[in-house]
Amino acid sequence: MRPDINNAEYILYEGAFPGHSGKPMQTIARQIKFGVNEGNLKYSVVDPVLVGGAVTPLYKRGEWVPIKPATDNAFGMALIRLVIENERYNKKFLSSPNYDAAVSKGFNSWTNASHLVIDDPEHPNYRKMLRAEDLGLATGKDEKDIFIVIDNLTKQHDRFDKVKEADLFFEGKVTSVDGKEIQVKTSFLHLKDSAFLHTIKEYSNACGVPEEKIKEIANEFTSHGTKVAMDGMGSTATANGADITMVSYILMSMVGSLNKKGGAIIRRNSYKSASDGPRYRVSVIPDAPKKSGLRISRTGVSYESTSEYKNKVANGENPYPSKMPWHPVGSASDNQAIFSIVNKYPYQAKIVFNWMANPLLAVPGAAKKEVQEALKSTDNVPLFISCDPYMGEMTALADYIIPDTTPYESWGLANIEGNFSGKGLTLRWPIVEPATPKLPDGRHTSFETFIIDVAKKINLPGFGDKGMFDANDNLLPLNCREDYFLRGIANMAYDGEPVSDISKDEIDMQDLENLIKDWKDSVTEEEWPKVLKVISRGGRFEDHGAGFDGDNHKYPYKGAVNFYIESFANGINSMTGEHYRGVASWNPESFSDGTLISDVFPESKWPFKAANYKPKFRTISMLSNSSIMRELSKHNYVELNSEDASGLGIKTMDLVKVVPATGGDFTGYALVREGIAKGTIGIAYGYGHWQYGSTEYSIDGKPNGGNKELGAGVHLMNILDPKVDGLFGISESSTGGPGRNGGAYRIEKV
Repeated sequence: MRPDINNAEYILYEGAFPGHSGKPMQTIARQIKFGVNEGNLKYSVVDPVLVGGAVTPLYKRGEWVPIKPATDNAFGMALIRLVIENERYNKKFLSSPNYDAAVSKGFNSWTNASHLVIDDPEHPNYRKMLRAEDLGLATGKDEKDIFIVIDNLTKQHDRFDKVKEADLFFEGKVTSVDGKEIQVKTSFLHLKDSAFLHTIKEYSNACGVPEEKIKEIANEFTSHGTKVAMDGMGSTATANGADITMVSYILMSMVGSLNKKGGAIIRRNSYKSASDGPRYRVSVIPDAPKKSGLRISRTGVSYESTSEYKNKVANGENPYPSKMPWHPVGSASDNQAIFSIVNKYPYQAKIVFNWMANPLLAVPGAAKKEVQEALKSTDNVPLFISCDPYMGEMTALADYIIPDTTPYESWGLANIEGNFSGKGLTLRWPIVEPATPKLPDGRHTSFETFIIDVAKKINLPGFGDKGMFDANDNLLPLNCREDYFLRGIANMAYDGEPVSDISKDEIDMQDLENLIKDWKDSVTEEEWPKVLKVISRGGRFEDHGAGFDGDNHKYPYKGAVNFYIESFANGINSMTGEHYRGVASWNPESFSDGTLISDVFPESKWPFKAANYKPKFRTISMLSNSSIMRELSKHNYVELNSEDASGLGIKTMDLVKVVPATGGDFTGYALVREGIAKGTIGIAYGYGHWQYGSTEYSIDGKPNGGNKELGAGVHLMNILDPKVDGLFGISESSTGGPGRNGGAYRIEKV
């Protein structure tokens, strides 16, 4: 979810810099400008690095608040403590135990703050939410997860979906039908206990934000009703990043601003396209096999379900620690996949296929020479294929490179990433003929062409002459990328109220008849006028502001915001055998076995943490593509606070060496400025390439690349996890999220 900037009165950005980062940053910048100049918007940006964008002397109602990297959890938990301590939360909202109860009070989201958690270590369901079956209460066959709350009116326990207002503060025993008592406590009290583990002073010392500023922000956040939101991106890319994600949603829930006008609204409200839609079942694979196998990234999988764990237990061994960490709560993860591949664990990757990605730069620690050598070894990776428009660092290691198309040469159905309240979906279509090689049948090489042809060769279902269903389950061919994308566009055109037909004049004006001449059979003759209407508009969009019904968002997220998260509480750290906490908390950066980074690498010897931020005029490949962009900033810097630099005798443009605690030193030019938090090294991401044209290579004997300017600057070498036997980048333990910021470093003047 993202802030509804157009209607908000206060936004707290933490690890996101409006107008400099975010999607789309240009739109965010314009909306911020309008909000502070024409509206009632105020905002705070809590970030280790001050960059361009919306924090400027021209905007009197915005501020930058420096914070130590990887300490956002401490700042966030301090806010939660202050909100609870001073009773600044919306009790009417939080006491609504289900969606309908919250809606009846004018809200548009709900939480499990009042839901009871089993708090008895002797109970078989200890750490889980109290459910009807725990009390011996019968439920229907189709009912599951019938949680229990204390009804504020009757003071008795009842089903959460039958109560309009529940007790937030109950802690005690409830009695089952057989007379047994169960010790329970509300989710809200579990969160309160976690927040009150530390004082505001302790939180302040941890994050470097003064106590008075924390109190000021907590007061501001709770002074605008539901017209307040929070946003964070980079702050979550730390070894303790899961908690700050929880904090963000909890704080917005404290004031009931989720799904509200001026609060936080769900992004990507799309029309049906590449899905099971009104015209074509694009996402349905005929004769698809059942899903099987184990995700190589070790994410979203309980270690206790693996053969490694079971074999150790069967042999009478202590199953902990696992060979490498397993992350029971996470989803698919490229950073974890890389380290699984190079360590051949939990299994060997026989074929690695990389599509237009560069994890060697994006994954913390993956730029290490040892990682590259492991990927090049055929003992580790027998076959490595990459499909890419550019010779990136990852692609350069591949055995085979499939040329891919660039945006102007390709199709795409891209979601709107936020700042648009209504329903919409953008469309990209090829406006020039691809520069990639042309096959004998007239198609150009691309990711889609490669996937289709390989799938047909090995007889995979979902491709070829019987590759797709229409809405009536008639089989249709999927032999080219247009078969896929044009049918997705037809779904978009017919979703809900179908769009009108395009006029003949518009077809002629845009030469659309010539565009479609090779793809006439991809959709029906009836569908073409509507498909072309969507193509001509670059997508389909509701009117501006159409996403609201009064002050409620028309497309709300209807799931609960969980103050107590059962999946976390029942997840186990595979290195220690200990449970994770089920609520947000202040957890300093640690390695996979729970050892604090500061205990292994004390700040007295390693006084700096890193903040890896995205520069406004740089992407992975932008400096390779544009000499104009190179002139704006030919290289990045090792950015330091003036007090830190003074203590080290460093001035701007001095050559300095950055020493990560686990190796991988790099040297760059210093930039001394006030816009860096103390104890922080600021490194702009996207520089320090050794590919993307900076190294010469040959195609058919002809030299390409070799422009050293394209490799200028430094790439932040993140620290590795020394507690893992093998190459392993520091990560958040429960989810596997990348530890891109924080760490332990020192700086030496060269």
